[in-house]
Amino acid sequence: MELYNEYPLLRTDSYAKIFLYNTHETVACVPRHTIRMRDPVQPDVLQQAVEKALLRFPHMMLGLEPTDTCFRYRTNVLPPVVLPFDGVEKRYAIGSPDTNGYLFLVGYEGNTITMEYQHSISDGRGFEEFIRCVLFQYLTLCGYKVENDGSVRSLDTRWSPAESEDGYRQLADQEFSPKGIWKKPEAAHAWELTNLGDAPEIVTEITFPFAQLHGYSKAISVSPLSIVAPLLMRAFDRKFGEPDKPVIAQIPVDLRPLLPTLTTRYFICFIDLPYLPEYRDLPLPVVFRKTKEFLNTQMEREQLLYRAKAASDKCSELHEAKIPLADKMTQGQQICRNFVLEDSFLITNVGRFQMPPSCMPYVLDYGAVLPCAAQPFAMLVSSFGKRMKLSVAQRDHDMQVVESLVAGLQEIGVEAEMQSYPFRVTKYNGLDCAQR
Repeated sequence: MELYNEYPLLRTDSYAKIFLYNTHETVACVPRHTIRMRDPVQPDVLQQAVEKALLRFPHMMLGLEPTDTCFRYRTNVLPPVVLPFDGVEKRYAIGSPDTNGYLFLVGYEGNTITMEYQHSISDGRGFEEFIRCVLFQYLTLCGYKVENDGSVRSLDTRWSPAESEDGYRQLADQEFSPKGIWKKPEAAHAWELTNLGDAPEIVTEITFPFAQLHGYSKAISVSPLSIVAPLLMRAFDRKFGEPDKPVIAQIPVDLRPLLPTLTTRYFICFIDLPYLPEYRDLPLPVVFRKTKEFLNTQMEREQLLYRAKAASDKCSELHEAKIPLADKMTQGQQICRNFVLEDSFLITNVGRFQMPPSCMPYVLDYGAVLPCAAQPFAMLVSSFGKRMKLSVAQRDHDMQVVESLVAGLQEIGVEAEMQSYPFRVTKYNGLDCAQR
């Protein structure tokens, strides 16, 4: 096993291996990123772009194979594929023969490029490095006049083993204190929309000028997250709330600012953010300030590193355990289910997606979706150009929660628009990866 930990091209992180033992039904392990181009996508050129990007990102050339006791990575030397992709009717299984065994997927339809990944190989920030490289190669091969301003890890730069390092190893042989971490009570849940397996989802994209949200947040001295998170939690509370229980959002935190690294692997921890019952009768600006104050108490370096080490150690121990693979899958799925269902839903923020200025005329829009999996809702926050996008996945067809979220934004002067569409998550089951 140690060979696979040390060989740079097969090395991933300690934490995200837990996703290997789950499926798309038990945890959100296949996020989706969509890029709307100015012109119709040329599949043959896109195929060439992915091939070139893999020369720069050789640690993405991963396949998966089962052993008696675990899943392990293997070098994948098959050509990558690009697939017709409508996101609803035609479904694929990532890591299977559908993708030639690759743990990422590249699809196209009209002028839209879709890119997905199995969460065991990356997080959102890390995978965007690969997306930027693919897009830059694609635009170059199309003959557009684009230049790398240094922000793209393209073929004019060299791959480094640090790009596949296990960031959590920086925490080895250290101990951190949990002092100050909020001891959360039982959260409110939408149990009727929980654990619905492979049922379809609805995604609502809520877009608005980022300057409007930024201006309002600056005026009351809070962060944008301190606004959009409680607005969604308030909307959830109005429909599913329980008298004495808070709505609690699970929030991933990027560890790269704390522990600088080039890695594109998974490198985050999670914190909890509540909308408390007493917030119901407070003016929104007061709720936003209380949310910001609470976030400040949970973002101490010691707390974040404690959370990161505890979670990565637990997941690594399961991966290394000498138990039958079937038992390991059962345990891994139970660990994830228990973890995500401690909270009401998940909110993640991948930040601003940027390309060099010379590329921007050819890229019209960008967004990403985190599927619900076992949870009833999930929200992913992204921004591109001058607009912010809240992509809310949900299990039912009642739009009350997202409509209430939009109304909340409009209440504070943010001119938000929404559009909804059906969503089917790309499938993943590690046992499918055994087929070649």
